Amino acid sequence: MAMKIPHTYPPISHTHCRYRGHRLWWAFLLSSLSVFLGGLLALLLWKVAHSGFNSIGIFRPRRQRWAHRQSISVEPEFNLKNALKEWAFSVISAQHLPGKVLMVLIFCFNIGSILTYIILSTDPVESCMKEYSIAFLVDLSFNICHLMYFGLRFLAAQDKLTVWVDLRSLVDFFTITPSFVTLFSRRAWLGLRFIRAMHILELPVVLQILNILNSNSTTLKLSRLVAILTGTLLTSAGFIHLLENSGDPWLDFSNPQPLYYFDCVYFLVVTMSTVGYGDVEIRTTLGRLFVIIFIFIGLGLFANFVPEVVQIIINRKRFDGSFTAVSGKTHVVVCGHITLSSASAFMKDFLHEDRGEVNVKVLFLGNFRPDQELEAFFLRWFLKVTFYQGSVMQKRDLERVRMQKAGACLIICDRFTSDQNKEDAANLMRVISIKQYCPNTRIIVQMLKHNSKAFLQNVPNWDWSRGDAVICLAELKLGFMSQSCLVPGLSTLLANLFTMQSEIEQDGDTWQNLYREGLYNEIYTEHLSPSFIGMSFAQASKLCFLKLRLLLIGIEYQSGDQDFNVLVNPPSHIKIKLWTLGFLIASNASDARRASMYCSVCHRDIKDLSRMGPCKCTEQKDVSSHTSTMSLGFRRPSLGVLPFSPEGETLGERECVWEEQEEEEVGLDSTGLFHWCPPVPLKDISLTRQSASTLALQDHVVVCVFGDGGSSLLGLGDFMMPLRASSLTAPELRTVVFLGDPHYFSREWPNIQYFPNIYFLPGSPLCGADLRVLRVERCAMVVVLSSLSSSSDIEPSMQDKDTIHFCVNLYHIRFSPEPGPRCTLSHTQSHGHGQGLELGHGFGGHNRGPSHDTLDFSHIPMIPEKAEVTPAHSAGSAVPLLVELVNSSNVCFVNEADSQEDFSSLTLTQGFSVGSVFSVDLLDTLMSATYFNANVPGLICTLVTGGDTPLLEAQLAEDNQLQGGEMSVKMWALRQRSKLAQLALQDEPLCSLACEDFKELFCQALDSLEILCFGLYRLLDPPNPSMKRFVITNPSAELPLLPSDRVFCSVPFHQSHLLTLRRAKTSHRL
Repeated sequence: MAMKIPHTYPPISHTHCRYRGHRLWWAFLLSSLSVFLGGLLALLLWKVAHSGFNSIGIFRPRRQRWAHRQSISVEPEFNLKNALKEWAFSVISAQHLPGKVLMVLIFCFNIGSILTYIILSTDPVESCMKEYSIAFLVDLSFNICHLMYFGLRFLAAQDKLTVWVDLRSLVDFFTITPSFVTLFSRRAWLGLRFIRAMHILELPVVLQILNILNSNSTTLKLSRLVAILTGTLLTSAGFIHLLENSGDPWLDFSNPQPLYYFDCVYFLVVTMSTVGYGDVEIRTTLGRLFVIIFIFIGLGLFANFVPEVVQIIINRKRFDGSFTAVSGKTHVVVCGHITLSSASAFMKDFLHEDRGEVNVKVLFLGNFRPDQELEAFFLRWFLKVTFYQGSVMQKRDLERVRMQKAGACLIICDRFTSDQNKEDAANLMRVISIKQYCPNTRIIVQMLKHNSKAFLQNVPNWDWSRGDAVICLAELKLGFMSQSCLVPGLSTLLANLFTMQSEIEQDGDTWQNLYREGLYNEIYTEHLSPSFIGMSFAQASKLCFLKLRLLLIGIEYQSGDQDFNVLVNPPSHIKIKLWTLGFLIASNASDARRASMYCSVCHRDIKDLSRMGPCKCTEQKDVSSHTSTMSLGFRRPSLGVLPFSPEGETLGERECVWEEQEEEEVGLDSTGLFHWCPPVPLKDISLTRQSASTLALQDHVVVCVFGDGGSSLLGLGDFMMPLRASSLTAPELRTVVFLGDPHYFSREWPNIQYFPNIYFLPGSPLCGADLRVLRVERCAMVVVLSSLSSSSDIEPSMQDKDTIHFCVNLYHIRFSPEPGPRCTLSHTQSHGHGQGLELGHGFGGHNRGPSHDTLDFSHIPMIPEKAEVTPAHSAGSAVPLLVELVNSSNVCFVNEADSQEDFSSLTLTQGFSVGSVFSVDLLDTLMSATYFNANVPGLICTLVTGGDTPLLEAQLAEDNQLQGGEMSVKMWALRQRSKLAQLALQDEPLCSLACEDFKELFCQALDSLEILCFGLYRLLDPPNPSMKRFVITNPSAELPLLPSDRVFCSVPFHQSHLLTLRRAKTSHRL
């Protein structure tokens, strides 16, 4: 049964109707088409005519035509057309206020036109007008405004033809023209006025102009989706309404169906939802054809957009709020590259049980919507963690997370990015944005490359004294691995000290138990109690070890009002002062607090350390209260260098020592931190297999690099710095030979060309012949680095394929005794492609001459003529090896013993415990460690990187290269740093101590040699054909020593002769 709709206008059959009984819908359509097609034809003709006549200069002004013939330039005359164009552009441009206002008004007029259409849709599609209604006059006024706006757009356009066929212009043609036809014919046709609904697509732009929306991508996406859905639905409903209320033209419009516009909208919604109640049906053939087309297009549109809109709305309520700070509770903000792996690793270490009760709220801020796995992670930690969607580049989002009141902002980088420079630049922009809005907020940022770290010095409000810190992953990774070339197993020991590990049950009496006991030790800082005042470091360290079961490895020494030096194992003339900060190895934070609570009176006879607490002494109570109110000691510590004129040593005495040291020819860089030599071309230190086979290489370092001309740089300068630290004497510097692709190494060479005693062999690490000529069986360490496996697009198990291939190849190589090279000190010979090769890239560059036609072996251990050298290792599996793994689970392919076990962590594997595997994953924990302990970066720089001072960072920021310096008393003083070393119990000087357990070794080494022992390197349980050793960190005092043990220790610079003696004996024994 057809519904009856009340009408405002009489039907076309009314007696007062002009053209009574005749439909004029074609006239309305024809008027619109004639305007469009006529204008299009006129524009095409004008464009063709203008281009043709302009080529012969007909349209040029007379003055310009004369200037063109005379080939001279004249100033352009005033042109009314250009002036009008510029005026129209300034009026409609959204870059100016009038343009913004006009755009908002036109959008409102479009909405008004849609509303008037909905009102007029209650009338027949075509009807007579006895008089003009208010709705028609309002709609006519809107169309007049649209016509004026079209004229402005057309006038301001550079290309008139593009504007004429623009979608907005087409809407104007089919809505404005029929209004004027109605005005003069008094015949109303509802027609295509509904297409004004397509202007709803401009909603996001209008909302941005009104500052209702910001540039947040999620908000803009939501507004666009809503606008597309609404515009498509209203426009399609208008087509259904027109076709159903008109009927089919070939049936003389005899089958119309009266439908309200809302009924059409309702029908489309029911159809798109696939419900299909059937209470509204389409009867006309044209209507059904349109519905078929709409279902194919609209169903896919609605099926994709509606769930996304719902999801965005739900997530906006969950992730778009603001944080409300709670009085007395600190919060930190974590931003940058937030993924499930990075967030879980951070939270695992941040809330580790060894830190005690951590009453800190963690806010993750990311400009994305978390996926289901990441969202589940946040829900699991909802009491401690909240995620907010936003960006630190937006002031509004910084206010939402209360960045100004945050305890710190931690910025995580993407370690698997294909463009490291781009990633560091993004993090640098985050630092700049935060510091601009919150200059006093502490920032801890991860960087990938060392040269990016230097740019932070120029960031406004970046202040080391406030606790701002940078964790440079490439620098630390290569520093850890480089130190292991000098001290095997040190990368494992230091990684264990700077990471938190949860204890697990120990089974049996195996080497794993000893390793895991040390694994659960970490480095903590505590202010030493007043009972330590006046003690030397050796006395304080012995007291901590024997009485408090703590291992004091260093202190923070204040040499002036602002200068703080992190000193590891300082000499005896350095005395403990009040509030001295100590670096302690302990199993948890509560144990480390014993150093700040210890009282020589109250705790003299204490037996049960677990019951130790603050005493009631007035002096001790004052220090406890003062320590609790002290800041975290935020300051930029300098390197672990002794003050220039310390107590107990005058400048004259130091000059005397300097005169004695002048006999050692060394060249240092301008910072005094590294051995330096004048740079030479890469070809002068490049080897061939023939020239390499003549070298008597022994106790050297072989670095196998996988990379090509297009791969990202590793930054081998960071690897060489610890190996060329100025605290090392000339005999301690190991020869370093790089093996890899020449195109890649030529890109790395500018950053390491000023370090002495480096060679390069072009070849492949997978080639057994190249490994044999480099005598890897007699090297101190083989290091494998790869720049081809850092992309996250590679399957995880394939990220380390080059490293795994190398290990498999090396393990199956067998070495046999062979005659040594016939070399003498005066040996001269040409090598290579007819060119001489100088192998005097030696200490300080003193062995370099003007010509490159001599081989100088003065710095390499010689093999006498006719001598036969027995390989140090007969099998490749016994060669000292250190590899970097991108994916920690691939350790099972590198170490055969780990393939038979299922380990939850890399630190529990045999490959890591023996010091042959390292992963940058272990460095992720330094972010939270630095937050809780601001002195961690200073200690790491002292122990690992070989040197890091403001002067060095300024030098690298200037030209990313080290410059040579002149040797002086002050320069020599910078060398006076303790160094990490490994001494064998059966060699000098430890063999003379005759110690039975670690307590005796610790005390006697400190008393008689000033050597601080903090770990053991012990052989694995038999069978152990490869003679591999594992790391014992901070051994218990009662642990018995074995004759084969090696000791991790810190040796003062003035005891360097002990290391030289030890190395000479080792070489002789080999």
